[in-house]
Amino acid sequence: MLRMSLDMVVLRLNEERLELLLETRDRPPFTHCWQLPALRIDETRDRDLDAARHRLLAEWGLGHCYSEQVCTLGNLERDPRGWSTTLVYLCLVEPREEAVRGHWHPLSALSGLDLAFDHDQLIARGLERLRIKSRYSTLPLQLLGTEFTLSEVQRAFEIVLQTPMNTAAFRKRIHRADILVDTGRKRTGKQRPAILYRLENPCCVMFDQVMNGAEA
Repeated sequence: MLRMSLDMVVLRLNEERLELLLETRDRPPFTHCWQLPALRIDETRDRDLDAARHRLLAEWGLGHCYSEQVCTLGNLERDPRGWSTTLVYLCLVEPREEAVRGHWHPLSALSGLDLAFDHDQLIARGLERLRIKSRYSTLPLQLLGTEFTLSEVQRAFEIVLQTPMNTAAFRKRIHRADILVDTGRKRTGKQRPAILYRLENPCCVMFDQVMNGAEA
């Protein structure tokens, strides 16, 4: 029987590092290996892909998040039980988001984990989408909370793109995108008070040009 599944690369930004949501598999094949949040598409329950996506998010308790389809992969080798196809999604959640299943793992620790199926390739596809799209869109903002400072916005981009940004150039780019709303509040602490912003629209917005390294 042809297997059609949905796999989700779920990421959050926590303590200045990207973390990935995984759970241990409790049945063969790949028993005790780590796997991505996934489900088998059920034609009796899932009227379309959006229904399957929402069902997966609900099963993991991920109600408020950004998600988009990355790719579709299918072949005879990815599952030892036979031919299978999966639709791969990228999901970005807020820093303190907790799932009802699984555990969060820093990306730096993934090399020490035994991953099920071809999930190392699926993770690579999801990260590639995040990093490439972050060069020309506001996608990293989906990793922040409901309110944030401009410094936190810049740091999110720097962590995702793995490169420092020129602060003045970066802020001009963000302001040109016209996506932030001043909340009228400020974050106070050891540093001088910083304006708190929120997204005017939850959608991902494209920049007017692609970022090139530290130029921003």
